[in-house]
Amino acid sequence: MRRWCRCLIVTTGLLSLPGDSVAESAKYDLPTLIQRALQHNARIMEGRAEVDEARAQLREATSAFILPRLRLESVSGLVPDAEGDIYNPPSDTSGVRALGPFARAELEFVQPLYTFGLLSNLRRAARAGVDLERAYLAGDEVAVTHEVKELYFGLLLVQDLSALARRLREELAQWEDEVTLDNPDIPLSAPYKLELALLELDHRSQELDDALRLAHGALAYQVGLPQDEHITLEEDVLRPTSVVLPPVEQLYSRALRQRPEWRQLQAGLAARHAQERAARSAYYPQIFVAGGIRYAIAPGRTDQHNPFVKDEFNLFNGGLFLGIRQSFEWGLLGADLDKARAKRRQLEAVETTAAQGIRVEVRQAYDAFALTQSSLVRTRKARNLTREWIQLAQDEYDLDPGSVKELISAFEALAGSEEAYYRAMYEANLSLADLERTIGGGPLTETAATP
Repeated sequence: MRRWCRCLIVTTGLLSLPGDSVAESAKYDLPTLIQRALQHNARIMEGRAEVDEARAQLREATSAFILPRLRLESVSGLVPDAEGDIYNPPSDTSGVRALGPFARAELEFVQPLYTFGLLSNLRRAARAGVDLERAYLAGDEVAVTHEVKELYFGLLLVQDLSALARRLREELAQWEDEVTLDNPDIPLSAPYKLELALLELDHRSQELDDALRLAHGALAYQVGLPQDEHITLEEDVLRPTSVVLPPVEQLYSRALRQRPEWRQLQAGLAARHAQERAARSAYYPQIFVAGGIRYAIAPGRTDQHNPFVKDEFNLFNGGLFLGIRQSFEWGLLGADLDKARAKRRQLEAVETTAAQGIRVEVRQAYDAFALTQSSLVRTRKARNLTREWIQLAQDEYDLDPGSVKELISAFEALAGSEEAYYRAMYEANLSLADLERTIGGGPLTETAATP
């Protein structure tokens, strides 16, 4: 539906370009416009940020292997002085004592030793998450590229139709002074028919003024150019693209390798498998080593060496421990495993039909391109026949001015055949872009043909 709406916007008929002169500006070819769109499109920038976020999650999962907990805590301040011990307590019992400095630092760490695959599976899931976001980004890039091609070919189509309308208007206007009611050699209906044809061209010319501005604005918005900048395309006319397509089975294989939707599915399956294995690993104990060092000093307080006296102001100790963490919430662990298994089965169910769906879409795009090529050949033949007719009609008019109605009819037929040919070129180029999008992006081998 979106494609036909845009086609309707940019192909309103045989219309004329505005006569205002345009300041000289830079010329843009299709690859340059696509590159600009990929740099400035909001969806692309959002997708790149999501890829960066997935990479950060991967780094977080990787960091869990080596010292996931390594912290240093340090505090300092003032504490009351306290000289003596339990055998020689201070003689001052007033409770008012001088204040002295105090500092304490504590370093603790935890290092996993064996987790029965929990950490490794979480890392695999995070790595698959990066692949998934990259596939989503690739899908956005393919979609934006196709949109730029659609707007680019549409703008060329409008320019070609407007040039055609201007040329027909000028050629028909040559006989406006000769085809009059007071000319006895001219049929009475001929002046009216000529005037109606000129009015129709003028009407469509006004329609194209709006369509052309809209086409320029839409393309400028898509590629990140200012709305008031007039876009001058490198190509001056719309040309049909000549391409030799490989067999459809080869295109199908290429689609399975690079199509973003298929890559998203495969990355999602890899993540779901890893998450399921991680949920199963949670049943097993987690073996780790932990330890730390603590140091505190308060010069105004006597360091207590009695092991039964707790002193938090003068100390130096540490230790290394082997630990085992085991969860016995079997119900919660089983529910997590069931949810992970269900999500994995959901994607597997999609996978069973996704490949066949891709095959159907590739075949449809392949056949649609072949159909547009046939239409292009047919409309080119019709255009050539109409050109021969217009030549014969002009020669006949030179010999017999009374045949002016035949000449006007020939011009009307020429307008229709030229428009049909330009539209066929547009559809052929767009169908090739559709086929490239269907197989996952990337240009097919192609050469520009002569219009």
